[in-house]
Amino acid sequence: MKILALQASPRKKGNTNRVLDEMIKGAEDNGHEVTKYFLQSLDINPCSGCEVCSKGKDCRFEDDGAEIINQLADGASVILASPIYFGQMTAQAKTIVDRFYSIFNNPDKKFNGKAAMIFTHAFPDKDIYQDYIKLTEAQPFMNNTELEYIETLEVAGVKSIGDADKAEEDLKKAYEIGQKF
Repeated sequence: MKILALQASPRKKGNTNRVLDEMIKGAEDNGHEVTKYFLQSLDINPCSGCEVCSKGKDCRFEDDGAEIINQLADGASVILASPIYFGQMTAQAKTIVDRFYSIFNNPDKKFNGKAAMIFTHAFPDKDIYQDYIKLTEAQPFMNNTELEYIETLEVAGVKSIGDADKAEEDLKKAYEIGQKF
C-alpha cells in the first residue's frame, strides 16, 4: 500500500515530525511504502472554490498540491500530522485538506485508501481540543470521502522541541496505528 505522510508543522524536526516518524515506521515495518511531504516547503495553492472539479476536471492549480491530490485519487492512503496552533490545525494542513475538495467534488474521482491523523499541542490536558478533533475527523475524512478511517492520535503537553521523545506511550501508540495500515 502506498501511504502519503503529510507533515503540516512548520517545524521540520519538531514534536509532530517525531510522532509522525514513529507512525511511518509502523507502516513501513508492515510492508507499506511511505512518502513523507513537508508541507511548509511545498507550493500548495489554497482552494479557490472555482468548482472546475465538479465538472469532472482536475483542479486548476498545477502545483505540489496537485501531486498529492492525484496520488490520493489513485488510491493512496494518508496520514495527516499537524500541531494545534490557536485551537486549530496549522495553515499548512488546512490548505491541503481544503484541496481534498477537488476529489470528493469530482464525479470521476474518489478516495480508496485509509487515513489516520496526528495532532500535537502544548496544552497538558487532552480534553480541551476534543470537540475540534472530532469535527476535524468527521469533515475531511469520515463524512466526505470513501477513506477507511483508522484513528486519530492526540499528543498533549509537547511544547518544546524534544518533548515528544518523553511521550513514550504516545510514540508506542503511533507505531501501533502505523501497523494498522
